[in-house]
Amino acid sequence: MRAKSLIIALSIVTFLLTIPSLSFAQRWHYALLTEPSSYQLRWGEREPPSEDMVSMPPGLDTSRTIPFSPGCYKIGTSGFVLSYKVEDSILRGVIDVVVWDEVTGETFWNQTYNRVPKEGKISLVGLVLPSYITILRFQVSWAGSGTMFTRFSVFVVLDAPKAPMEPAWVNLLRYSCRWGRGTSNLEDAAQAITFGVFFQRPGFAYPSDTNTYWVNTLTNPPSFMLKALLDEWNAGRWTDGNCVNVSCLTMLALCRVGLDFSTRQLTGTVDPFTLNFRTNPICLIGSDPTIDQTYSPWDWTYHQVCVLSNALLPPSNTGLWDPKAAQKEDLNGNGYRNPPAHHPSHLWPEFDYWQKPRMQGASLGLVNSPLQEPTYPQHPNVPGFWSLGTWKCSVSANPWP
Repeated sequence: MRAKSLIIALSIVTFLLTIPSLSFAQRWHYALLTEPSSYQLRWGEREPPSEDMVSMPPGLDTSRTIPFSPGCYKIGTSGFVLSYKVEDSILRGVIDVVVWDEVTGETFWNQTYNRVPKEGKISLVGLVLPSYITILRFQVSWAGSGTMFTRFSVFVVLDAPKAPMEPAWVNLLRYSCRWGRGTSNLEDAAQAITFGVFFQRPGFAYPSDTNTYWVNTLTNPPSFMLKALLDEWNAGRWTDGNCVNVSCLTMLALCRVGLDFSTRQLTGTVDPFTLNFRTNPICLIGSDPTIDQTYSPWDWTYHQVCVLSNALLPPSNTGLWDPKAAQKEDLNGNGYRNPPAHHPSHLWPEFDYWQKPRMQGASLGLVNSPLQEPTYPQHPNVPGFWSLGTWKCSVSANPWP
């Protein structure tokens, strides 16, 4: 009886092995955007960068270790060509390409190609990337002896990534493109990303000890521990972040979408006994700027903000972007309750941001007291490491040391 059961079991196995399996009879080899070239990307998961590059071209390639690769292109890019190869029992089938906005879910472009061979190239005629920052999702479907599809992402940015985000990191792209989504120029994008960093939940919360975290000072220039930070956010945990941390992350997010920004350290006249200046009431990052109780003054020796990399040094009156804290009023005394972000609708020039009017008890700008001298703000002249002026950090995917 046992021998008969064994023979029956072996017969069933033999029979099953002879049944054609759709997973083997029909499968993707690749579906790749071979034209035009994507900006080079890095996953941002490990060091060194040479071990962490995203394989190009974007799309699906089942011969890769990581088969799905995202792409990154400038706004308005066109001329896309999809190269594909499928394994199927029939010679011709139908390919359907759907492109939708990953942020809103709205369909952006769709085209069906009938009776195409199992291997070839398709010109995606009429597909022109939007004129604004966003994330697009591609779905490529094949209908032959059966139906199967693949999906991959394309990031749409203003321009080529700028150092130190060159190559750009995929794990930061998803944040910066969502923060800046829908913007199509420097002013709007820089303001939106500044606001995005400030309102990120979970995100940065200003530390009560005001210390700098997430920056490794043992490297030259200092390294921002980007992966370690984003791992915390992706796990739903808040992180400490003072003005150095917040401005560095904002600078990286801006450089990532093609805007060339740096960070700048500023100081001014300080109290001779404390060597600090006192701010007006501000709402620090991580708090709710719509609630009056979140606004309070702080004592600092210096402060770090974001500026364009080619911005002139003080006493020039260049614009600045400061996601570390919200201000209740703008520089005209109007209700604001957002972080300062230089924009035609809300000007935040460096001089007025520092103290306006220049008198004791100033109600506008950052500094309340003491009265600032006419040549301030300027680079900090304080002992220790943080006397960097205008600078860019490097970026690291290593674990926090």
